[in-house]
Amino acid sequence: MIRALLFWFLLAPGWAMAGQFPAIYDVTGVAETDTLNVRSGPATDFRVIGKLAPDATGIEVVDTNDDGDWGLIITGEQSGWVALRFMARQPGQPETGLPERLSCSGTEPFWSFRLAADGTAEFSRPDITVVFNSVQTVRSENRTDRHAVFGDGGDTVATAIVGRNQCSDGMSDRVYGLGIDLVVTDTDKVRVYSGCCSVAQ
Repeated sequence: MIRALLFWFLLAPGWAMAGQFPAIYDVTGVAETDTLNVRSGPATDFRVIGKLAPDATGIEVVDTNDDGDWGLIITGEQSGWVALRFMARQPGQPETGLPERLSCSGTEPFWSFRLAADGTAEFSRPDITVVFNSVQTVRSENRTDRHAVFGDGGDTVATAIVGRNQCSDGMSDRVYGLGIDLVVTDTDKVRVYSGCCSVAQ
């Protein structure tokens, strides 16, 4: 049954290609007495909805506009746009591969799936937490923006398809750069969860 579900996900309509995003950036080139405006759209004539400190770090950029000069970021409970000429991409992040660390979640019921840099993962919902000490990541044979993640937790097995796309959590105005469909199989049931992932820690 697990193989059948995985086969269905691999044949499902694909997510749009999103290149090197999401990725983590730091603010740069902003005077110490100034701030970087976060705007409601990718241009200076859009209203300011937030500000970033000149030394702000660990900002998740989930996408860019068509020209590639503005980046869409998560800020609080919403998303906004910043000028990328004032942002520097942190080194050591994959251009197209799956990031080593992911924090994924969904609602109704609330659940989370976290992938750690050491190759372990953890799935949680209100009634259970499962740790997967053996996790394997496999890239799609024909899509650089999609990966499968397999976790063996003994009585519980997880199979996830993670893809680069703009994703909404359904509760806030935040836009994420990764979507996930997660199949969790235990001794009595197969459950499918859908949600979004962040690369920010």
